[in-house]
Amino acid sequence: MPRRLITRARLRRAAPWAGLVALWFVVSLVVGLLGFANDSERVTVGAHVAQVSPTFDSHATIDLGAILPRLRLDMNLPLGLGVNLDVQETDAANLSDLLTRDALIASQPDGEIARIREVVEQMAVDNAVAGAGSGLLVAVLVATLWAMLGPRRRRELFALVHRGERRVQHRAIVVLVALLVTVASVIGPGQMRQAQAPPTQWRPLGELLPQVSFDDRLKTVEVASGFSTDGGVGVIRTAFETYERSTEFYGQLRDRVSRVGGRIRAAGEGETVALLVSDRHDNIGMDPFAAEVAKVAGAKVLIDAGDDTSSGQEWEAFSINSLAQHFKDLKVVAVAGNHDSGGFVEEAMRRNKFTVLDSKPVEVEGIRFLGDSDPTRTGLGSADTPGDETTAEQSERLADIACAQAEDEPISTMVVHDPSSYQETAARGCASLLVSGHLHRQVGPETKSVGGRSVTTYTNGTTGGAAYAFALGYTLRRPGEVTLITYAEGQPRGLQTVTAELTGEVTVGAYRPLPA
Repeated sequence: MPRRLITRARLRRAAPWAGLVALWFVVSLVVGLLGFANDSERVTVGAHVAQVSPTFDSHATIDLGAILPRLRLDMNLPLGLGVNLDVQETDAANLSDLLTRDALIASQPDGEIARIREVVEQMAVDNAVAGAGSGLLVAVLVATLWAMLGPRRRRELFALVHRGERRVQHRAIVVLVALLVTVASVIGPGQMRQAQAPPTQWRPLGELLPQVSFDDRLKTVEVASGFSTDGGVGVIRTAFETYERSTEFYGQLRDRVSRVGGRIRAAGEGETVALLVSDRHDNIGMDPFAAEVAKVAGAKVLIDAGDDTSSGQEWEAFSINSLAQHFKDLKVVAVAGNHDSGGFVEEAMRRNKFTVLDSKPVEVEGIRFLGDSDPTRTGLGSADTPGDETTAEQSERLADIACAQAEDEPISTMVVHDPSSYQETAARGCASLLVSGHLHRQVGPETKSVGGRSVTTYTNGTTGGAAYAFALGYTLRRPGEVTLITYAEGQPRGLQTVTAELTGEVTVGAYRPLPA
């Protein structure tokens, strides 16, 4: 076949379409970038509500208000991307409580960093979609107007404009003026006025506290100059000491897991290992320790038996974010505890892709689970408030569901928060393993034969080392416990506890086989 030559006529016919594509791209880019640069989102970060806004200064800048200093650190992101965090209200009772919370959360920041990154990425996607839509609308309007004018009218308009252009002797002047007007409109009058105050000067945190030796993470932090009063430096020093004690204690715990790794039973051929945690009560310091135990054992599933928070409030989202970040390579099966009540914790779990049990049998990694969140509602320091049902009623209802599955697809593992919620299922023998938390102490494993079937009940101790409902701190109040559960062909085959002691040592319990 003869080669089709690119003729001038063909180029003229293709030019309008190329122009529309170029117009769509330019409008999409401008609208998307302007929208992204001016976007913001109100989110919960740590113990605060914060306004998150993207920037193009390559830094994460944290504005802590009038009392505490502004901080920033280099983000090292492409295109000079950064973020500004305007930290706002908190429910902390006093400044000391607030500083303690912030320092402890800062010692394990991965969950909060991931949450902020997710928010900024969502802003970018939203504004990219909005820009593409705006560009498409403009392109459609221009194409419609182009078609309505028709070839003859377009030639007349072109000739009219061309005659007007010839009256201008120096067309470059027109282009230059148009360019200057465009630049001025983008920059804005506010950027063209003389500054009334000098720009912020930043200095390393080490200059403010020269007597302190900072870890690698804090060496990149800078402080806004001018914050150098004795009281202000004291505030920073107090927060840093809390941060340092927390990172040292929990960091040593994590490192000691590898030293006892030979005593932790790893998954064998054809086996699946799950890690059971419960009653963390906001103590995210234990998450690296628990994650290291899961890594050494080769765990594929995390079972969360509830009470990840102390009151179920939005500011405690950092606890779920931390759990999601440290166990991002594991599948998470979870229920909410009585201190997680109110719906927010379950919503945060689902947002982080947890499988939240809600009275429907589900299969994860070949293990058939059944469970539900605790019906009781308990705040921080407040009495229990009944929910839609009692734990006794929940126990009856879950037993009916489990026993209905017994013949065709029997339940391997029931997960609840309060052991009272699995008593009826255990009594009827309708699940192989029933696990819980709530008591802050280990109970079991206890195995019985019910109707010819082995039924094991087990209550995990507090993973967060909580004495009461609040465990966030730079040390443990009680030993922190996690339990490894070994499965074969979807059925539980053994349990092993790993405990972080108050002394900072790690104790590995004996592996306890379960009857087949």
